[in-house]
Amino acid sequence: MTRGSPGSRAAALALLVVTLVAAYGLIGWPIQSAYQEALASIDDHRRGLSRLEAAQVRNDALARQLQSDTNGRTSPLVAAETDGSAAAVLQAHLQTLLEAHDAQLTSVEALQSEPLGTYRAINVRAQFTTGHDGLRQILFALESGQPVVFLDNVTINARSVRALGVDRPLDIQVDLTAFRALSD
Repeated sequence: MTRGSPGSRAAALALLVVTLVAAYGLIGWPIQSAYQEALASIDDHRRGLSRLEAAQVRNDALARQLQSDTNGRTSPLVAAETDGSAAAVLQAHLQTLLEAHDAQLTSVEALQSEPLGTYRAINVRAQFTTGHDGLRQILFALESGQPVVFLDNVTINARSVRALGVDRPLDIQVDLTAFRALSD
């Protein structure tokens, strides 16, 4: 092949195309892949941010509702100045509900309280015995009454077959959480 011949021009053009394809493969394609990954990451972060903003709006609305309920006559909070007195109020509330539904309180244990913003979570673990219908009524009264009580770690054990004739065939253990306002 001589310089300037059609064969050398074709070989030079082929070499140029191979060089461009290799350059794109080594440089362009990784950059484009990284760019696409960055766009996907940005999109994921935008969706996460929009979910956080929506949660913040709901949180603000719930905080306003809680504040208006607190300022009203019925408060969803435990009315007490200290964690100990709040736990005692929660225990008395539980005892009243249990007595109203023919249940028997076995034990109560105050658990560690936790600060949550301007409120404090009051946690109590209770054990009691009752029947099936009493359990349903007690749990409903706890969750729907005042103060608002959240139930967690509910364990229900049926007594043995030998105890079928007893009035209270269920042993229940439950963690109760209510909230009190922190003093300023």
